[in-house]
Amino acid sequence: MTERVLEISKLHKSYGDHKVLNGVDLDLNGGDVISIIGSSGSGKTTLLRCVNLLEEFQEGVIKIDGREIGYSNSKGKRSKVNNKQVTKDRALTGMVFQSFNLFPHLSAAENIMLALRKVQKKSKKESAEIAQHWLERVGLPDRGSSFPGQLSGGQQQRVAIARAIAMNPKLMLFDEVTSALDPELINEVLDVIKSLAVEGMTMLIVTHEMRFAYEVSKKVIFMNDGVIAEQGTPDEIFKNASSERLTAFLKNTRF
Repeated sequence: MTERVLEISKLHKSYGDHKVLNGVDLDLNGGDVISIIGSSGSGKTTLLRCVNLLEEFQEGVIKIDGREIGYSNSKGKRSKVNNKQVTKDRALTGMVFQSFNLFPHLSAAENIMLALRKVQKKSKKESAEIAQHWLERVGLPDRGSSFPGQLSGGQQQRVAIARAIAMNPKLMLFDEVTSALDPELINEVLDVIKSLAVEGMTMLIVTHEMRFAYEVSKKVIFMNDGVIAEQGTPDEIFKNASSERLTAFLKNTRF
């Protein structure tokens, strides 16, 4: 039986009177890759940020490995867990953002090692070994001593990916990780994510790279106005769109 890694049920998120997520349901099994596409403002990034507990949400349940994260429910009363538990819950996921968010005063290896040492309390030696392993894995075996300012944007993003994966999360979240990159650097980052997918990493990916989403995903979700408007296999979404909104969104996409 396939392991259910992520379960999202009836998720609602608002900023004041503005509803960003309006009853989202989503399941993700171990080893699956789901890509989320949609126009700006459709709720894609907010959904990822809720899973990573960077955003509070008013209603709904998010479970990772069968356990609710971020909130507890007792006798019908919903309450936010304490900050210590939030940190533990957040460690179940690794998230890579649009911006690289590397510490400029730390080398590539030190950026990867920091959370391993501070959060997981690993020794300097073990942390360094893990950092080097993942630098090699993302194609940067000789750049561990380089500082972010000495790396290209694509290299910085690959270090950010290595940093997130080094923590051994249950689920990887990628939020438009190529949007800040020059066009010639995009493929080097996407190729790393593709190789992780081949190895069976469980991933939820927000992307505007349609060809990439088609190639890497088991399922593709189209979000519109805070809801999952359509979902299916890559062929179903990209070649047999059934709604006018999805057809309009994909009008310049060709396969």
